[in-house]
Amino acid sequence: MKTLLLFALFLPALNAAPLPGGVDEELLMQTTIHLYRWVLDENDLDQVMQDKDLVYWVRELKPELDEGDRSRMLEIWMPQMNLQLVMRKADYEIEKMNVHVKNKHFKIANILRGLPPESPEGFVEHRTPYADIEAFAFAQRAQAQYPEGKFLEALRAASRTHLLEYYQERGEEPPSGQQRVFLSPISPVSNEIWIFWETGGKLLRLSSDFDLEDPAHWETKGLALKIFDIREQTVVHLSEAKGSNAYMTRDQVGRYLFNCLVLGKKLDLTPPAAE
Repeated sequence: MKTLLLFALFLPALNAAPLPGGVDEELLMQTTIHLYRWVLDENDLDQVMQDKDLVYWVRELKPELDEGDRSRMLEIWMPQMNLQLVMRKADYEIEKMNVHVKNKHFKIANILRGLPPESPEGFVEHRTPYADIEAFAFAQRAQAQYPEGKFLEALRAASRTHLLEYYQERGEEPPSGQQRVFLSPISPVSNEIWIFWETGGKLLRLSSDFDLEDPAHWETKGLALKIFDIREQTVVHLSEAKGSNAYMTRDQVGRYLFNCLVLGKKLDLTPPAAE
């Protein structure tokens, strides 16, 4: 009820301006599909289905940036689901490496749950019929993009390097022979990808400011991956590991595996012979 009253009170103010530059219906729907795959569940969609429309509150943020940093930031609230997103379109230089980090589109930087602002002045409201989102998702279902070419080779090399270091630190030998891995799809609104290494029972996460397909990502800076042991680092609730970001909940692991196993791409790989 509180959310519905907010809609009624602030509808004129929210509709008073166009969406920020670079934000359109497709970006919002792609963002929603990403959330559907990685964050949302059926309870989140109950209010949306009752209202028939999905509501977005959008505004551009103006944080204080370093000199020469031309990055743009967005704040998006999805008030029916008590969900807040911060999106970033990076545009800055790494002078020491002579690299320009520049995203083609806004990418998700953070996702939080909480109550939407009570006085959302400064936001623009945009409504999309939920039926349109379903139709868009259906049309996009066979258009998944995965790492390929030089990016895939760089990802394989970085994964091998990180995993060898992982096992060396523990004084253990990695599994030998043919290896099976699953790659999650590349999202147009996220610079993050997950890899499920089935043979070793590990999840690997790649996250970057760079667009994943940008060659500067692996040619200059290199690929840094984080490794999670599914057996050792899965908890029911993060309160079991307070102060640590080295653990995942069972719900998170389930979503990562869903995106890798169900929506992802399977690869059977044979490691190069040991030197």
